[in-house]
Amino acid sequence: MAPRKRPDYEIKLDTTGAFSDGQVIPDTRYDSAKEDYAIRLKEWENGILQISGGKRDAIKSFLEENRYVITAEYYHYSVKARGKKADPVAISEKVRNLGLKFLWVRVIGESGPDEGRGR
Repeated sequence: MAPRKRPDYEIKLDTTGAFSDGQVIPDTRYDSAKEDYAIRLKEWENGILQISGGKRDAIKSFLEENRYVITAEYYHYSVKARGKKADPVAISEKVRNLGLKFLWVRVIGESGPDEGRGR
């Protein structure tokens, strides 16, 4: 059996300027840089968002106010919306208003954590 291909990530927004919007990076590069961000947002093809990082609790009340379904897991929150798609733009605006180091990526090559183990 061939090893599973790890996903790539399209950069949607990086408040530090380390990556350019639209840039595609491999999983290994994402893994080596991710701890530099207070909050990270992963957007999966199946509509689920994952929010991770040491300051993810700073936006939890915002997510609850917007009636998102939040599943707290050890390293991240999985975020879904009832009857609609969760809005990553609104979440990213909230994080930017807090002035935190923020990275928003779209996962390429995997449909999402409900399709197996998400990263």
